Amino acid sequence: MGDTPGLLLVHGEESHLVDATVARWRAAIEGGDVEVIDAPSKLEPLIASLVDMPLFADSRHVLVRDLPQLSGARRGAAGVDELIHALGMRAPTTHVCFAVRALVAPTNPILAAVAASGGTVVRHDKLRPGDRRRWLDAEVRNRDLRLPPGSPDLLLRCTGGDLGAMAAELDKIVAHGGRPSLADLERLVAGTEQLELYRVLDLLAGPQPGAGAALLIDLVAEGRSTQYLLSILAGQLRDLLMAHALLLRGQGGAAALATAMRIPAWRAERVLRTAQSIPAVLALAWIRELQRIDAGLKAGDIDDAAALQRWGLSAAQSLSGRRARRTA
Repeated sequence: MGDTPGLLLVHGEESHLVDATVARWRAAIEGGDVEVIDAPSKLEPLIASLVDMPLFADSRHVLVRDLPQLSGARRGAAGVDELIHALGMRAPTTHVCFAVRALVAPTNPILAAVAASGGTVVRHDKLRPGDRRRWLDAEVRNRDLRLPPGSPDLLLRCTGGDLGAMAAELDKIVAHGGRPSLADLERLVAGTEQLELYRVLDLLAGPQPGAGAALLIDLVAEGRSTQYLLSILAGQLRDLLMAHALLLRGQGGAAALATAMRIPAWRAERVLRTAQSIPAVLALAWIRELQRIDAGLKAGDIDDAAALQRWGLSAAQSLSGRRARRTA
């Protein structure tokens, strides 16, 4: 068996760093056999996995991703006491990793139980702009890349500073030899700026919805096609509504969504995370307003740029207001 913590909870607003920590945990497991539980709607199967002894293996490894009772997607303490009790009863050969792509409140009883039992808690806070630049510089060194002057600024601009997007670009550079000229680098990342168009909904679903509205305002001000933006947002919201419908039918987890929606697993995970933050009632109201803007645009009755910017502000306010009421 590899050197993995018996009990690990990794959380934070930097999804890429959370995923990287989980990847290191999984890489330390001999044989790589891991039971993965995605955003369980009920705690009973998870509790059973914790207390059952492995029948044929020397050890068991359980990865629990985006547990609602940790991510804040579900209020109340139903089943939490039983889960904490199960964590205390788990066999020494059962290793558990909780991974949450959001900050877990310090007062959360599950986090407190993990810490009290000697488990490892890893927190990844949102990086500041300077920290993102230092992270990028370190990744360039780790990959032994030789980039021309101006490359970090280009990568930060094209990716919006998203760590996952920057890591993907560095992997692309490695695949092309790792020694590009600035002109070569510009060609390699030329399509990356389009990623910004898809980040609006991700940011709206994040801890600060206003960041999504701000990005949308900037994109419109830069002259990006409002029709293209409308199409992207409407498509993402349709996926979100379909995910909510499947979750209501009991088809939880990224694997089930990927199969039902006929989309790649990484995209299903992204939709699932968004569904946990944006309720169906809001998604439906948002897509109806986008349809109204689209109709007005085609009829020439509205200022489409201003209408889309107002949509972003309204969406952020509605989601922030809903969260404030839930925590009041």
